[in-house]
Amino acid sequence: MKKISVLITAVMAMAFSAVAYDGVSKFFVEENGDIFNSIAVSTRYELINNYGRDDKTELYNDLHTSETRVLVLNDQYMKIATSSAQTVELKLLHKSKRDTVIAVIETVATPYKDSRLTFYNTKWQQLDAAKHIKMPTIDDFILPTMPKTMRNNLANSLMMTMIELRFEGDTLVAECNPSNFFMGEDFKTFKPYLAQRVIYTIKNSTFKKKQR
Repeated sequence: MKKISVLITAVMAMAFSAVAYDGVSKFFVEENGDIFNSIAVSTRYELINNYGRDDKTELYNDLHTSETRVLVLNDQYMKIATSSAQTVELKLLHKSKRDTVIAVIETVATPYKDSRLTFYNTKWQQLDAAKHIKMPTIDDFILPTMPKTMRNNLANSLMMTMIELRFEGDTLVAECNPSNFFMGEDFKTFKPYLAQRVIYTIKNSTFKKKQR
């Protein structure tokens, strides 16, 4: 049975290689399992092939606990629903013709959305994120008009924050709904001084926050 399984995987790889090994799809297939540890390589080929045929069929992951499917796929960008509560986005960033960075956003809904942004080279070795972006915090959502005394009170009133990240074209959008994390009626006090979205422009592999 093991030999048959290996043979099937090899045949699938040959059948789908023309589609899979192109642009961001190539790196999705080659990812070493740190991100897509529950999606076998053969399943990744099938997901890409289904998307190319406009087949919306969801496939079970290797653990048979969740269904997964490709939501968006083009040469430079890919978004995958790895479960009903998680999505992963891959975006290729080109520092130069010979130097490509893979930006990865993993978003989990619990039910509030929270994201993690990591960076890798084309061998799937993790890079120092600080060299590409200053990660957003609640401070980035505070408008300049907020009084200084109110800033001091903000930390005491805010239980926690969750920030959703997503790619929109050549920008990164950070979104926070702080009303979910304030105690009592405190949010009404701070609401006029809080932005819901922060936009980052992307140049090569560097993210720069747009000034409000």
